[in-house]
Amino acid sequence: MSVQIDVALILWNRDVIQWVSFVLLQQNLQCCGMEPSDGPQKMEELIASRGPSVVVFDLAPPYQHSAAVFLRLIDRFPDRAFVITCADPIFARKVAPWLSCHLTVQKPYEPDLIEKIVVSKVSRDGKYFARSEQAAMGMAPGKY
Repeated sequence: MSVQIDVALILWNRDVIQWVSFVLLQQNLQCCGMEPSDGPQKMEELIASRGPSVVVFDLAPPYQHSAAVFLRLIDRFPDRAFVITCADPIFARKVAPWLSCHLTVQKPYEPDLIEKIVVSKVSRDGKYFARSEQAAMGMAPGKY
């Protein structure tokens, strides 16, 4: 059995996966990532085997195909929180209007923005320490 993670990163470009993992590691969030080109089956396997509470999914052209893959994932894993990243969310919503119901972060995004959004969506059992979450949301005197 694989080690459980907090966040699954399904993002284009290995460098972006490493960068977002590093940003989230500062909040003690464990991440694992893959590129969408690995295919929907591998995405489902990653989510099912590693049990993340949050999935960050990068929409890419052709948006019709990418949105269909995203819909497949949210249907298969309705108990997970999803965050969409996208270079052109307006165009993506024209192709798939139902995407308007989902939080979409336009690329390029700042590290503090993706950190705040993902931290706010991560669910952990009682072990999750509030100080890090408060610091990430800018409500504590300083980050720990």
